[in-house]
Parts: sequence; structure tokens; C-alpha cells
Amino acid sequence: METSALEMFNATVKYTGEHIFIKPFCDFFQINMQNQYRSIDKDEILRSERIKKSSMLLFNDERARVALSKRGFTRWIQILNPQIVQVSLRQKLIQYQRLIFDFLFGKVERDEQIKVIAHRRDKLKRLKSKIAIEISLCEEQIYDHLLGKSPQGKLDFSSPKTIAS
Repeated sequence: METSALEMFNATVKYTGEHIFIKPFCDFFQINMQNQYRSIDKDEILRSERIKKSSMLLFNDERARVALSKRGFTRWIQILNPQIVQVSLRQKLIQYQRLIFDFLFGKVERDEQIKVIAHRRDKLKRLKSKIAIEISLCEEQIYDHLLGKSPQGKLDFSSPKTIAS
């Protein structure tokens, strides 16, 4: 994927959980958001995939904004008419429409793989810590044995013992 396409997706695909906000996309392509809200409300599928969410992390405020599920976002992008954007952005929108499936679903798959790998790494780190403790305990027992600190090592066999009759 070209660097420009990746930059374009990074600038426009802002999500929280399973929903992608439409504001960054509209801002990037200079599309009137109010018109897009109306368009989304007219489409039965998009209407059912739409929610309002806020994100302090993405927008630095708690104002609720329209977001679509991944399926809804993909549908919305595909039904956009490139004629609604400025001529200078038209080819970018067409390129975006061609690549959105690969990007969205490939990114989701990679994100899921990384979550699994990170979980496994954390589990291995916990196990490593437990194993290190067990190794230390074993080494301590071996060391104590070699120094004669074990109960059997404390028996005195140096002087001959006789059995009294």
C-alpha cells in the first residue's frame, strides 16, 4: 500500500471500540457533515449501523459525534459520490473507496493478532517470574544440602559409637 494511502487512512479512520467516527473523514475530504448525517439517516442499513459516541482522546472534548460500525462505515464510503468532493480530492476519494476493505479488515485482523500476542507475552512474563522463584528455591535447597545444612547432614559420624550392653 502506498504511503499516501496509509497516511490518508490514518487521518480518516478514527475509532473507539467497534465504531468509526465520520468527522475525520468529512474533514479530510472537505465534505459537509450535515449532508452526510441526512444521507446516513435516509439509508436504512446505515441508520441501523449508526450511533453517537464521544471520545476525549480523539477530539479533546466529550461532545457526542456520529460513528458507524465497520460495516456501516464501509457501506457509507462505497455509496459516496466522488462528485461531492473538490476536483483536487476526487482521485484520492476513489483510491480510498478501492482500498477501504483491505485496510479496515486487514487492520482489524492485525489488531486482534497483536492483542493475542500481547496477552501471551504477559502470561509468559508472569510464568517467567514464577519459574525464577522456583529455580531460586531449588538452588537454595541444593546449596543448603552441599553445606550440610540438611537434617541428614547434621548427624555426626566422625566419632565411633558403641552399643552398650
